[in-house]
Amino acid sequence: MRPGPLLIRLLAFTAILSLLCTIAAWFVWIVLACFAAIVIAALVEWIVLRRIRVEVERATKIALPLDEIENAMLRVTASAPANVLVRQRWPELVDRPSTVLRGFVRANELLTLEMPLRGIARGSATIEPPAIAMTRRGLVERIVVTGAPAELHVLPNLKAVKRLHKRLNAFALRGLGSRTAPRIGKGREFDRLRDYVIDDDYRDIAWRASARHGRLIVREFRLDRSQEILLCLDQGHRMAARVAQVTRLDHAVNAAVLISYICNRMEDRVGIVSFDTDVDRGLPAGRGAAHLRAITAYVTSLEAAYRFTDYVAMASNLRRRLHHRTLILMMTVLPEREDRFSLLRAVEMLAPQHLPLIVTLSDPNLKAAAQFQPSNKAELSETLVARDLWLGRVELMRDLRARGALVVDSTPEDAGIDAVNAYIDVKRRQML
Repeated sequence: MRPGPLLIRLLAFTAILSLLCTIAAWFVWIVLACFAAIVIAALVEWIVLRRIRVEVERATKIALPLDEIENAMLRVTASAPANVLVRQRWPELVDRPSTVLRGFVRANELLTLEMPLRGIARGSATIEPPAIAMTRRGLVERIVVTGAPAELHVLPNLKAVKRLHKRLNAFALRGLGSRTAPRIGKGREFDRLRDYVIDDDYRDIAWRASARHGRLIVREFRLDRSQEILLCLDQGHRMAARVAQVTRLDHAVNAAVLISYICNRMEDRVGIVSFDTDVDRGLPAGRGAAHLRAITAYVTSLEAAYRFTDYVAMASNLRRRLHHRTLILMMTVLPEREDRFSLLRAVEMLAPQHLPLIVTLSDPNLKAAAQFQPSNKAELSETLVARDLWLGRVELMRDLRARGALVVDSTPEDAGIDAVNAYIDVKRRQML
């Protein structure tokens, strides 16, 4: 009797199933053995990692110049070799929330890690201790938080001042010396008395000295070596906007530190005030390294506030405070068309006696939007609005120049260099 096709298929299926069960049983045992080996290896690695002592060294105080990239150094040592992953959280004063670095540390050797940072806001904050994840073969990871907290200080950009100091030394101090030579001329600083010679101005004759000596004596003056410069920083609501993650006020602070150093180098007396709805006392005009340190400490504490900028109140305060002709270097953002009269009135109040120099912090995106060629109605509306705002700025700068002010239109990043160039041009043209 021959088996049917269905029976043959059932017998074949049964044979295959029994073979698979046998293989599966061996496979289960192999999997269990591998799993047990991995568990044992992980347990051994965990025990080894528990015995590793790790230490972290770094500076207790980290100082960053505003809007400059600096490296924060972190040194890791361990009692046994291991792969480490270091994660450091940062406060809001820098441009990133955290930094993650990987490395391999050998036994009792020093692993140095560099963490690039860019300060975007002035101030001080506490840095948490770093978290270190250690592993040897990647089976187990041990996370430890070690080290002590540190202090982070973001200061005005003194690094730019240092670079400019080196350039000035290389350019000027090789042959001209470190002091500005006095120049004879019609200034207000008395130089000496001398005998009258032909072609001297009769208005310079010292009649009392001539009467005492029995001959004509004239007074000789020299151009003022120490002129007065007053920096006025706007800290109103327009200065709170950010450009490249840094507020406009912070850009103005960097420019103020730079121009203060140049004024001191040119033997001028420099003072500083800040204003919005009110004008603070600021720092009076002075010179020297101690005065520059005081200016740096003063601008470090400034913060932009969402308050109205009253230019007329600032001009009235300066007219009462200043008794000599002064270069008033104002760093601000030009107001809109409807608020322009306050700034124009302030310039009219200052211009007869003093020399206003206004450094305006422009918005590069506004100029690009004003020059953009639109392709649809929405882009046309944006372009028309931007063009109206830009033409209003141009008209306001023209009106300021017509009232006797010097106007420098600069981007926030280049405000320091443009202010220095404008100041040097004023000195060269003897406008004070």
